[in-house]
Amino acid sequence: MIFKRNEVPIFPLNFVLFPDSLLPLKIFEPRYIDMVSACLREKKEFGVVLMKSGRETRGPVSFHKIGTLAQIETFDQGEDGLLHIIAKGTSLFEVIQSEQRKDGLNVATIDPVIMNAECGMPEVELSHLSKLLSEVLESLAEMAPPKPWCLDNAMWVAHRLAELLPLNNEDRLEILLSPTVDIKIKKISAHINKGTKSVR
Repeated sequence: MIFKRNEVPIFPLNFVLFPDSLLPLKIFEPRYIDMVSACLREKKEFGVVLMKSGRETRGPVSFHKIGTLAQIETFDQGEDGLLHIIAKGTSLFEVIQSEQRKDGLNVATIDPVIMNAECGMPEVELSHLSKLLSEVLESLAEMAPPKPWCLDNAMWVAHRLAELLPLNNEDRLEILLSPTVDIKIKKISAHINKGTKSVR
């Protein structure tokens, strides 16, 4: 399996992957086992996109055109005989053209999506959300992402809250695709405020 320079294998999932998020996967389909082998051999990332329709394991699927590249961090064969990998989200991309190969693997030509990481939000609001996130992460104990936590980085805080809050995939995707960190934070704050009001 060989990929062109700006071509990546696509892994459609019922999941929204954010940059810096860890994604554990159990791989058993031949097309994805071959994909993992090729990515490791070619030191290449694969793309994670949210599915629109279809099933993760077989058959035709349609998927959103913007997703997150994922770099394989660890891999091993589990006691269940499956290939276990942990991948980490890196950066956003847009699918320019895609096709499904004979083995069922989707591949795409992509372009990078640049997000505005500059934060114009009030320092008090960022401090409040950072404190909230810190408390949530501490409560997760071993399930929390490894330290150091970038609690002074507005983009990192926004993405961690978006993946931890009880949101549906469409809401998470909307936050992921928001063009600036300020808009991401406003959407997250709205969800938090909505949830707070609903439990009163």
